[in-house]
Amino acid sequence: MHVVAIVELATSVDAEAAALAADLRATAYDVRLLLAGGTPAVVRSTPAEAGAAEVVAKLRARGHDAVAVDTAAVVASATMTSMRRFRLERDGISLDDRPGVTLPYDDIATLVSAVHRRRSDTSTETRERKFDPARAIMSGGVLLSKTTRTATRTATEDREGVLYLFRRSGGAPWLLRERGTSWAGHGEPLAPSESENFRAAVAALRARAPRAVYDDRLVSRKSTPERTAVAGGGGTTTVHTSSEGGTDLLAHVIALAARGAGV
Repeated sequence: MHVVAIVELATSVDAEAAALAADLRATAYDVRLLLAGGTPAVVRSTPAEAGAAEVVAKLRARGHDAVAVDTAAVVASATMTSMRRFRLERDGISLDDRPGVTLPYDDIATLVSAVHRRRSDTSTETRERKFDPARAIMSGGVLLSKTTRTATRTATEDREGVLYLFRRSGGAPWLLRERGTSWAGHGEPLAPSESENFRAAVAALRARAPRAVYDDRLVSRKSTPERTAVAGGGGTTTVHTSSEGGTDLLAHVIALAARGAGV
């Protein structure tokens, strides 16, 4: 699948809505919804590479920064090189849990800060039979109990800061996570919280890789494409929602645009 994304708008959303609606054969209202979350914004998905290229060309002709991405080339966070046990050396990053694997600072092309959001909604219905004196009397002892149903719902939400490191030489990006990371190797005094250490590590990486493009739009982005999975059994249903996959895609869009790559 090929997706078309607007990385930067040269005009306002309202000014672009009518023109893009004509390109997509959609309504201006629908286009405004696509762009409402800010940029980068995915505006088209198509299996045809030529169709994606055509939309990108029209967007660029109107002055916008737009790219097309083959989703087959998008690396999922789970398969990126994990920086759980990293160390900032003189010339690059090394990994304590993967001896010999390094990332030179000069090879870092783009640093993309983002947030992964996860949400779980669990609904549980329980049934219980209880003795009911009133029913027993009214039925002459035939009906002694009644079934009561109780429904409960719980929701949990989690946010985790992440930093994508895209390489000039290609290959899988590296990923720094706010949670579950050892911070002994970032070269700065250890802070009391994971979030503070994460921010210190991001600042240290930016200082050591001054040639890298840094982008933090995905930290405050209003909305991100989400994936939902449903699990359940025994009267309990849990809906898991995650922005991780959608954020991976948008991070690749930013990195592609930063390299000045075309379709």
